[in-house]
Amino acid sequence: MFETGTASDHADLLERLHTFLTTNGSAFGLAYVGTGNGTLTGYKGGSASVAETFTLTATSSTTFTVVGAVSGALSNATVGTPYTGTKVQFALTAGGTALVAGDVFTLSTAPKWTSMQRARGCYVTASAGTSGALAGENVIDGKKIGDGSRHWAPGTITCTLQLDFLEAETIAEYAILTTWVGTGSTQPKSWTFEYWTGSAWSVLDTRTNWVSWTNDPVAFTVSSPVSATRYRLNFSAGYSTTITVSAIEMRRAAGGINVAFSQYMWKAPGNNGTSEIYLGAHHLRRTAEDYFDWEIFAFDGYTAGLNLYQQPGCHSSLWLPLWQNSIPYWFVADGRRCMVVAKIQSQYEVAYLGFYDSFFTPSQYPYPICLGGPVAPVSGGNPGWNDSHLRWATVDSRHRAFTHAEVNGGYVNDSQLHVRGMDGVWVPFVSASGDTLWWTPTTQNLIWPYAGDFNLLDVCHDGSYALWPVMLLGLANPTGQLSGVFAVTGQSITAESLVRLGAVDHLVVLNVNRSDRNDYLAVRLD
Repeated sequence: MFETGTASDHADLLERLHTFLTTNGSAFGLAYVGTGNGTLTGYKGGSASVAETFTLTATSSTTFTVVGAVSGALSNATVGTPYTGTKVQFALTAGGTALVAGDVFTLSTAPKWTSMQRARGCYVTASAGTSGALAGENVIDGKKIGDGSRHWAPGTITCTLQLDFLEAETIAEYAILTTWVGTGSTQPKSWTFEYWTGSAWSVLDTRTNWVSWTNDPVAFTVSSPVSATRYRLNFSAGYSTTITVSAIEMRRAAGGINVAFSQYMWKAPGNNGTSEIYLGAHHLRRTAEDYFDWEIFAFDGYTAGLNLYQQPGCHSSLWLPLWQNSIPYWFVADGRRCMVVAKIQSQYEVAYLGFYDSFFTPSQYPYPICLGGPVAPVSGGNPGWNDSHLRWATVDSRHRAFTHAEVNGGYVNDSQLHVRGMDGVWVPFVSASGDTLWWTPTTQNLIWPYAGDFNLLDVCHDGSYALWPVMLLGLANPTGQLSGVFAVTGQSITAESLVRLGAVDHLVVLNVNRSDRNDYLAVRLD
């Protein structure tokens, strides 16, 4: 299934993806055999979808029976009238050649994705320390706990740190991680924790002459929690002439996840409805540096109460660069994976989260998961707080479509396409070097057909466009192919063109903003 629309900004885009994945089951694999040229569009599952195949058979030019392999016969569908239900939804439209009795559409469904945890997060503003390496936004920037290189240093002891949530949260516990512990250090000593009533600040918790700091976040209970969208810490005293704070956590319950840090985690059901595929994302921003992004995640499992970075087998370090303005988008999903295409001005940012189509059996390779995103850091490290590559407008060899991934030095985090191997180790796949597609060395895992270049590939003799599967060629064996992603020549075609194969359209997009003939890819809208 797919959805297209326009989000208001990078955070709204993530919430829309969450709604898209978790509201209805997915529908995919559309095929048609018949005489008429009518179409079936807008297909998706319903709130109670299961893994099954539906057969839609015309009994006349305007009526189709709807039969599920598991659900059995459902109510008939009428051409021109949207079909809605808890198992499957779609619309049938008449074409120039009438549909006739015996024409058949087939379509598969899978259950909806499960939300494992969701926190929309907040934005931080500070009365001091608002820009530079030690700005207030560091306290929720998504770093792993204990990363002492990023903290808030306002340069004073009387200051406030305000957290504006994207939706109301009831905070039962908050926690503060200081930068270091020791006599004469720059830890806060006295403060109030407050919420905005809508007209004034009201105190929820007061701490005076606090000394019991540790090397871990110290939690403070809110005796009478309230629901609010705006909270603040109002610091009034410290043990030195200034204070520093490494991280702030806001929790709905004691020991719960940090809802100040935006985090979404989903369990995809697989197209068989019985798989467990764990994926996630969070949004982050740095207003002074003008970046507003997502980081995308894959996991080996799920443990309740843990934040994203602490989840089993967490793998991340790929970013989708976005902005704080309207974003046209395309979402595509089935039970095994989802893709996001986001348009920022005239360039395209594409992400892939989930399983690819493995060439091995499930017993040989039970968890063939990968992540693809346009921006990767250098040499396996996290990006700096002011890394210009987190801005959508920086386009060079580090900012590429995952089909055109580049790697330097063999670090998995250098590449825009990460694949979890059979042994559980994540490895990079590559098709480019120095912003140029090439025949990569035999020491790299390759992305075919982009590795090696096809800049001379023409359209077919009949004027149609061939769609080539994007295959993952591991060092030892061909591993599989990306699901619903194809290579297509850019000759005489433009971004957002639709290439039809069978009954399904494929959206043509650019390798970010590049437009050589080999810089196009097509995403199956199914």
